[in-house]
Amino acid sequence: MPEKPQLMSLTALLSPWLDVDFENILLSGLTLDSREIKNGSLFAALQGAQLDGRTFISKAVDCGAGAVLSETKERSEHGLITLQADVPVIQIYQLGSLLSELAYRFYFPEQNLHKVIAVTGTNGKTTIATLLANCLNLLGKQSAQMGTIGNGLFGQLKSSLNTTLDAISVFSELSDYQQKNVDYTVMEVSSHGLTQGRVSALPFHSAIFTNLTRDHLDYHGSMENYGSAKKVLFENFPVKQRFINADDATGAQWLKDFPDAISFGFNAKPLTKQQRYLRVEQVEYHGQGINFSFQSSWGQGAISAPFYGDFNVSNLAAVLTQLLAENISIKQVETIFPRLTAVPGRMEQYYFAAEDITFVVDYAHTPDALEKALSALQKHKKTGRLICVFGCGGDRDKGKRPEMAKVSEDFAQKVVLVDDNPRSESAAEIMQDILKGFNNKALVTEIHDRKEAVLDLLDNALPGDIVLLAGKGHEDYQIIGNQRLYYSDRELLASLQDTYNKNNKADL
Repeated sequence: MPEKPQLMSLTALLSPWLDVDFENILLSGLTLDSREIKNGSLFAALQGAQLDGRTFISKAVDCGAGAVLSETKERSEHGLITLQADVPVIQIYQLGSLLSELAYRFYFPEQNLHKVIAVTGTNGKTTIATLLANCLNLLGKQSAQMGTIGNGLFGQLKSSLNTTLDAISVFSELSDYQQKNVDYTVMEVSSHGLTQGRVSALPFHSAIFTNLTRDHLDYHGSMENYGSAKKVLFENFPVKQRFINADDATGAQWLKDFPDAISFGFNAKPLTKQQRYLRVEQVEYHGQGINFSFQSSWGQGAISAPFYGDFNVSNLAAVLTQLLAENISIKQVETIFPRLTAVPGRMEQYYFAAEDITFVVDYAHTPDALEKALSALQKHKKTGRLICVFGCGGDRDKGKRPEMAKVSEDFAQKVVLVDDNPRSESAAEIMQDILKGFNNKALVTEIHDRKEAVLDLLDNALPGDIVLLAGKGHEDYQIIGNQRLYYSDRELLASLQDTYNKNNKADL
């Protein structure tokens, strides 16, 4: 097992930016959080949008920090040093933009980083990352995962507040995985993470682009800015392989921009002699999942997997293409795909046999994701209605609220509006914004409490109905005002399944 990173002198760490004589100060770790200070830690005090880390410098020193880097916005102050209780406090110009490289230097001073695969795009990141890590494990390769549903070795994830961790935590986690002999880490990389430089120094092995649809416009301002933020991963990073979805309009354009990119999807084909491809062909939808055949630069084959919908065909195609590019044989992937397990909160089924009602929990919280989830379930539904349960988050893009209403009305026969992290907004006003997007409000029921909505549907849904419970997916909380309340769609349905099954057995 590789040794843990050695202590690094402050002089060595800062040498690319400053010539300082602090060889006697040996750093044990890096952190942005003064509460995580351990003896000898370097505390990075950033001027954040909501918190100014500089106000916690005294606390960090009291807790045993070996040194402090304090962000300054004035170039003339760069390199100024003061002492606080004999601890050096060093002014660093635009420290936030340097954190990724600082963390990389500290956690990987000599050893090579294992292979890190980036997955970016609006939808599909978590599914692709999870399935790819799952496949690698089944192939006998130790894998880790970083993203929306957590970070850690595959199957041992710890929850995370952000899709992409802060710059220091990214490399701290990767260092931990390296000590555990991980061969691959599959990382979801968000547009926020790219724009804010959280992974700017990370030498990715490969990058996968899923699609670009409306999301995060409250942050990026326009779809053009949003797309440009994603494209940075493919333009500015020294990735060895670029995998791009040929079925997405943005992806199709990027395939023209990158002559060595690898395309996947229903419309995949080589645009240059350098480009490799994987084209999906005949798809069959059935009660247990999907089957599809493919043609590729590596040969042809057929895949069977326990998932639903065209978007999961696309997700599986991305995973398949990455594996083939890693010299995994077609025979091997054909063997492992049927053994893949469901991704938490992604089209996850809960069947109530006595009632003949199926609930499907999915993270869909954008118009595009909701449309894909509903259209997928339509193809697999045999009898009954398709019922859509969803809400929209507060303090987020208001423009998507009527759009999601239109999607649900187009694809579902009944809609139930519920709360989905209203935050500081009025839940009632959010519902009114959503209602504006419906032409036929008669098919809509409003039940703010998600648990009450599920119980109501269990009592009143018809045999054969499929209920899409959208928005929360893997999340185990509901944010109302400033309160983060514990709640999980998945846990609720699992508990109800147990209760209903016991009651039904008691009736026999």
